[in-house]
Amino acid sequence: MACRIRALVALSIIAFVFSAAQDAVQYTRDEVGAVKKKLVAVFDATGQAPEGYSKERENFNLPTDVSKNRESGLFYPVYGSAERRFGSEKAVQKDSKELQKEFQKKMAEAQAKGDMAAITKLAQEMQQKAGQVQLKAMSTQKVPIDVQVQINSNPGATIDPDAVVFEKPGVIALKEKKDGTEDEGHIRVYFDPVSLKNTKQISRIDMKMPQKGTSAKLAVHTVIVEFSGPMTEIEAWAKRMDSGKVLSQIDGR
Repeated sequence: MACRIRALVALSIIAFVFSAAQDAVQYTRDEVGAVKKKLVAVFDATGQAPEGYSKERENFNLPTDVSKNRESGLFYPVYGSAERRFGSEKAVQKDSKELQKEFQKKMAEAQAKGDMAAITKLAQEMQQKAGQVQLKAMSTQKVPIDVQVQINSNPGATIDPDAVVFEKPGVIALKEKKDGTEDEGHIRVYFDPVSLKNTKQISRIDMKMPQKGTSAKLAVHTVIVEFSGPMTEIEAWAKRMDSGKVLSQIDGR
């Protein structure tokens, strides 16, 4: 009897998985490309990184398939996210490479002449300048800044009046300090032309997705841009981003 029950349970699980798989529709490569294009457009709308920062890496979390609401036959909203990290490492590496290139050129010239005194002097200068580059690197090293973009996400948030960085129709930015420090934190900028149409009239963020689904497989309803890093830098960066360009990536409902 126990074996029969286990077999029935196993068959039920298999049937459920098979049924769920039937409801999933795979995106085409062009559709995935369209989602990535939207994410990149939002990054572009944030503008240039603060002075001394450059992009060090980026990662994309792209969708592969979409499920349907069985009752309505409509698609669940597409999800996608991406992250970029900005730091000061590339600037230091550039100084180091330029120094090495200069040294190699001068050393080759001295060796061609057989000038041992010049070779010795160049080696001493190289060591001294390398130390200066290292000191500069230590003094100018910046805390990295991470910028994350999410589409069709709704984490929800209480609006603390003291945490509002800026707000406008369809947009509100909230700041949050990192635990244990006053200098670092997060700024999340929420974009939703529907639920954030009048931010002065709400006390919490609740960016609802279409409950019955959508007929457009790639429809973007909400966008969140999160900056993490030194508060002074990320607050100034968030304030100068082009909110209108981000809102232009959101499709009408």
